[in-house]
Amino acid sequence: MVNAFIIHTLLPGPCRVLYQQVYDIIQRNNTESRADDNDFRSLRKQTIQEVASEVHSEYQFRRAVSNRTVEQDMQRLSNEDTLPEMEQGFIRLPEVDNTIAVWQGTGNTCCTLVCNETENRMLAENILKLLIRFLQEHLRLLHQPLEVVNKPDKVAIVINRFLPNGQLLFMNHRMVRQLEKEMDTMMKL
Repeated sequence: MVNAFIIHTLLPGPCRVLYQQVYDIIQRNNTESRADDNDFRSLRKQTIQEVASEVHSEYQFRRAVSNRTVEQDMQRLSNEDTLPEMEQGFIRLPEVDNTIAVWQGTGNTCCTLVCNETENRMLAENILKLLIRFLQEHLRLLHQPLEVVNKPDKVAIVINRFLPNGQLLFMNHRMVRQLEKEMDTMMKL
């Protein structure tokens, strides 16, 4: 099960969360009062920011080790017809028990799936590639990351099609095409 999907920045400096879809990252007791809802929301927001910062730190480390610059990362985005080669990885999250973050990023944008550590990592990577591909196609995610902030409804359509209720689905090409058609229809509305 996926606990959260996060889109955040990778530029040097502080990490900024642009979009988040949380499924089950922190368990909440149903007997809590409404006064505790604010505490729960702030704790969840803090946890999401910590995950994004961990991935941001890992990406910056990899860039420093490989002697790549921000300009080189942006040149990787120059071909608008295809997705650029993405830096990818996974990290174990110490602040959230039994979870890992599977991430892919390039330039100044990264997408992260927070999954249970028993989840199939290859399947998570494939779903993440699909999500990035369709977010790039419909919102130009990698070239204009602020479109995610301006059009969260379109991001939600893409996520809900390929990651329904946080479930990683095994998909063949026919199923992907069918989901793509449904998504295109919903985008036009």
